[in-house]
Amino acid sequence: MRNTGTMNTAKDWVRLAAKLGVLFTEPRVRSAIADRLKDRVDDVADTVTSKYEDSVDRLESAAAALQGRSSWPSRVAGFLLGVGVGAGFGILLAPAPGSETRQAVRDKAVDVKNKVFESAASATGKIGRSVTKMPSTGTQG
Repeated sequence: MRNTGTMNTAKDWVRLAAKLGVLFTEPRVRSAIADRLKDRVDDVADTVTSKYEDSVDRLESAAAALQGRSSWPSRVAGFLLGVGVGAGFGILLAPAPGSETRQAVRDKAVDVKNKVFESAASATGKIGRSVTKMPSTGTQG
């Protein structure tokens, strides 16, 4: 007994190929398919380009970090600029009276100053302890 499923599948493929052959002879269909294919290829190319650029940026950042170079000062400056602009808009658009807003800003500024001094003192202490724990290099002076 023959396998009729395989025979029908082969016939279906031949019919599909014949229909596509007839369909592709129509210039409008070919043009529409070519346009869609070109659009998809462009989309894929854009995605690949974007992913490649992201990867290169990450590799450059990793290489800079491994070599001890860093762009964090510019990021910190941008962050601080954003905080300043946000605080300015907050003061201008504050719902509280001016005297209350100024006092709240002063209190926050004092808190931030204290935290900065505390973290600087802590960092200085840690650096001092790590320097004293460093082994001697064997040189005098």
